[in-house]
Amino acid sequence: MAKIPQERKFIYYLGMILMILGVILFLSVFFSVASFMKNPTMLFGGMPSFGNAIIGMIFMMIGGVLMNIGAKGAAGSGIILDPEKAREDLKPFNEAKGGMINDVVSNIDVVDRLVNAREEKEVIKIKCRNCACLNDEDAKFCKGCGQEL
Repeated sequence: MAKIPQERKFIYYLGMILMILGVILFLSVFFSVASFMKNPTMLFGGMPSFGNAIIGMIFMMIGGVLMNIGAKGAAGSGIILDPEKAREDLKPFNEAKGGMINDVVSNIDVVDRLVNAREEKEVIKIKCRNCACLNDEDAKFCKGCGQEL
């Protein structure tokens, strides 16, 4: 099975850290606005700055791109247009997906065998002497006329 290179793991986790920092910076604006609303005469400044929200959004976008590159590789994520390199970059994920697909297919085969076994069961019907209605073999009375079988 193909292993993911350490550089890609590092890029992925760096992107994750940037995403977390971006979310924290973005949410910090809401807390500063809430504290400003509670006490508008704060000592350390007037209206809260919305720069943290913009910086947070930029960090989240950069983090998302880095996580994509780290997960799929540069060619696999579409940054480098090289089909051969993309196949190589995506090889670990394709092998993992192939294994999952094989698991699903093997489970489908088991289900198909169970369904076919139920379908192959021989069905026996008993014909009523009175009305000629077909009834299950274990029926005591006719479902058409109610006579005893």
